[in-house]
Amino acid sequence: MHPTAPEPTAPARASRTAAIGVPQLLVVAALVIAVAWPAVVTTWEPRGFWAGLLLRSVPFGLALLALGAAVLSMRDRWRRPAELTLTGGARLRVPPGPGFGWFVAGQVLVITNAAVPVADFDLLDDPDAPPAPLRYALVLPPAVMLAVAALLIGVFVTAVFSGSPRVDLTPSGIEVREPFGRRTIPWVALRPGTPARQWSGDHLALTVTRPDLVERRGLLLGSRTAPRLALAWLRVHPWFLADAIRYYVDHPDERDTIGGPDGYERLRRALDLA
Repeated sequence: MHPTAPEPTAPARASRTAAIGVPQLLVVAALVIAVAWPAVVTTWEPRGFWAGLLLRSVPFGLALLALGAAVLSMRDRWRRPAELTLTGGARLRVPPGPGFGWFVAGQVLVITNAAVPVADFDLLDDPDAPPAPLRYALVLPPAVMLAVAALLIGVFVTAVFSGSPRVDLTPSGIEVREPFGRRTIPWVALRPGTPARQWSGDHLALTVTRPDLVERRGLLLGSRTAPRLALAWLRVHPWFLADAIRYYVDHPDERDTIGGPDGYERLRRALDLA
């Protein structure tokens, strides 16, 4: 059994959205390195084998650090803040934490480290290389693999700058944005009294009684009747999110106040967090 989770600590007011957050800054830094490092490594030849090896290992070392930070950020889910973000509109937002930014930055650096050797590959100019069709065939597989990987990472980068992954509570229902798609779950589609507090901090399982009302776009997997909200990258205490969703499921008269400071304070008082 999961050890008893500590009660969340909560500030007095909801936070406001920022123009650019930590995840975006991390990815911007990785993209700058991805552009600058290939130019350096292909134009500057350091003296000695070890100096050259060190130079070519810079993105890989930084990628390991970034991915390690992403793994560490997924810990202590029970110590995340019990708060939602006021966006200035009719919605309360669960924003991504820095972990997703670290993860995407690490992926950008990994693909950078792998791409430069392929781009700098001199097999095509080697006079002792096999005939043209074969030499192109030798280069094609890694180039295709890198192109597919770059496409996937491009989706992640786009997700970071669009504020995904995130969960928005709106007067009409729950909007979930993920890197590969989005879904909208109306309040009336959820079973009253749910979701309950769950021991897993990885996912929050919802119970949908009207799956015909759920809208999905993009490449999304999972059940329409039991969708799961992934919490690994979200900056919110798992129990607080479950309590907030259940409150609006059971109190239709409060849904129109979502997104306003007064409505948010009533939510907090109802959850004994004010």
